[in-house]
Amino acid sequence: MLGPDDLGGVAPLEVDRDSWVRLRPPQPCEGDYPEAKAERAVTAVIDADRAPNAVMEYVGVYRPGEARRYLRELRSVLKVCEGTAWRIEATGVAGPDSLLLRYSDTFEHVDQWITHHTYLVVARKGRAVVLVADAGWETDSGDPALARKLITPALRRAAALR
Repeated sequence: MLGPDDLGGVAPLEVDRDSWVRLRPPQPCEGDYPEAKAERAVTAVIDADRAPNAVMEYVGVYRPGEARRYLRELRSVLKVCEGTAWRIEATGVAGPDSLLLRYSDTFEHVDQWITHHTYLVVARKGRAVVLVADAGWETDSGDPALARKLITPALRRAAALR
């Protein structure tokens, strides 16, 4: 899991059961997603360019072959569920089994409608699916570059999982 060295000195906290639910892991539209046999998620508010950013890391360990199947199913579902809150922004951003996704949410804030974007990189490392998300802060959207930056140390640590 990401640690203070990766997060500018901030210690991540365990994610509670009700937080970041749509992203742990993403399962947009109707899909036949395999379930992780073990999972954990942490979150932190870090300083990114002198502004707070809420980030989250999720790691799910799957049975043999299931992590690859999860990513294949995610890609397949996202190709046919266009027009939803989910969008593939790029593929291969952290190796061949990886995606950069954008999750969009529209809500009313101080009599204005805001469309907020959370960017996340989902990648496979062996039997693990690793996800790093940047949700930005309040009405400010996340930054895809920050999610891409944080996936590297997250994948390095996931390589030790069995």
